[in-house]
Amino acid sequence: MTGGVRRAPVQRRSVERFERLLDACAELLAEVGHDALTTRGVARRAGVPIGTLYQFFDGKAGLLQALASRNLGLLLARVRERLAGESAGDWGEAAVLVYDEILAMRRVLPGFFVADPGDGSPFDADLVRRADTAMAGELYALGLREANLPPLPDPERVLLVAITSTDGLLRLAFQAHEDGDPAVIALGARMLRAYFREIADPQ
Repeated sequence: MTGGVRRAPVQRRSVERFERLLDACAELLAEVGHDALTTRGVARRAGVPIGTLYQFFDGKAGLLQALASRNLGLLLARVRERLAGESAGDWGEAAVLVYDEILAMRRVLPGFFVADPGDGSPFDADLVRRADTAMAGELYALGLREANLPPLPDPERVLLVAITSTDGLLRLAFQAHEDGDPAVIALGARMLRAYFREIADPQ
């Protein structure tokens, strides 16, 4: 069961309500930011009784964790599709491929950066840690199995550094530019290539 979910939906009507709640959470997160987001507001936007929300989710934190899990699933599907049609020769190129997909999703998917407080409110540090750790594990497994990349030394740490660094750059890129500052975005790709070259061939 996805973290933050008290009861996974089974029947079609329950699945539709569950997804509507996540959609509403994403929309409101993009509109009002993390701090102003409330479970009552999400339920109202989704047209679902507040009691139903709490049947599915462990409050606001549970909603956000479930949204982060859904977003990760969407990202992994896009990365798999890319890898089916093109080769990632090394971890640096694979990381840039993932970076490109994250950037594309950030531009079109409301609330994709679940822990990105656009209103300046504090980060949910625990949510960030859990989401980033889950992403690191899934991307490492995908790189080994589907891109046939070699094992990394201390893979969780290596990938967490890449994930948190590029998260910071993308937040910076979108602070002043609605579609992202091209110079900052380009810096992220260069940084990833250089970082993984250093990992592969430390001096």
